[in-house]
Amino acid sequence: MASEIAVGDLVQAGGHAGPWKVLEIRQGRALLEHHDGHRLSVRTTTLSVVRKASLTEGSEHVADEHESPTLFD
Repeated sequence: MASEIAVGDLVQAGGHAGPWKVLEIRQGRALLEHHDGHRLSVRTTTLSVVRKASLTEGSEHVADEHESPTLFD
């Protein structure tokens, strides 16, 4: 996997027309939703990221991992 998959990302699932939006990731599987409402559960190893989610799309508080240092650091 070239990049880590996160909730909110748009991904391509091997063998399935896409792209799909990642709704949930649990135990090596991802719950995906197609734009027409169909859902699919697949192994995360079969996915490739088409577009990473932005913070405004409801991705889980990614800012904690990449916060800028403050004046007091």
